[in-house]
Amino acid sequence: MSRSVKKQLANAELLFFGTVKGLVKERAELRVKFDDFEPEVVLLGIAPEELKGLKKYLKEPFEIEPDDYEVIYAKKLERYGEVGIPVPTYLEVFSILKEKELEIVPIDMPDKEYTSLFVKKIDFFKIMRHDMRKRKIWKMRFDDSTPEDFVMHWDREINRIKAFREIEQEREKYMASKISEFVSKNEYRKIIVVLELERMDGVLNRLNAQ
Repeated sequence: MSRSVKKQLANAELLFFGTVKGLVKERAELRVKFDDFEPEVVLLGIAPEELKGLKKYLKEPFEIEPDDYEVIYAKKLERYGEVGIPVPTYLEVFSILKEKELEIVPIDMPDKEYTSLFVKKIDFFKIMRHDMRKRKIWKMRFDDSTPEDFVMHWDREINRIKAFREIEQEREKYMASKISEFVSKNEYRKIIVVLELERMDGVLNRLNAQ
């Protein structure tokens, strides 16, 4: 599986970097990609509210309480290396751009739109089914040989309920739209897009279909 993909969109060259959320060693991987590509701006696969939260965390660090699925994910991910929160790759983006004085642009759904989508797609019974799967996933063996294979396996398991898969597909559609919009409205020639690995193929497929 390719972790980084270059794509030409209008007059801009884009480098997509799919990150394994949580792995501390991802910071070094992103740094190498950034130094080689020398982008002028970063499009980050998080919501505007998450971006504000990360900025606040960097100014005054506070304790983050992960939900149950995030705890299970972190425990399973530990076999591949040190795990940290907030997402180490996103922290590295801030570290790099503080040195370079470049802009970070969030491209994921704002909270209000995500909440509206969630309410539309997910009813009480789907929430209960999703909640009841925690114990099964906790006991499940994830014997994937690489962290990349693990996150794709994990994504399939936690999104087995159709409505949850559809939400992730809508996120991919939204991010692809935001990328196209950003490129069309700006004159940047080299753009790096950093997003979670499990969403990267979906975003690229939608961009290719435009």
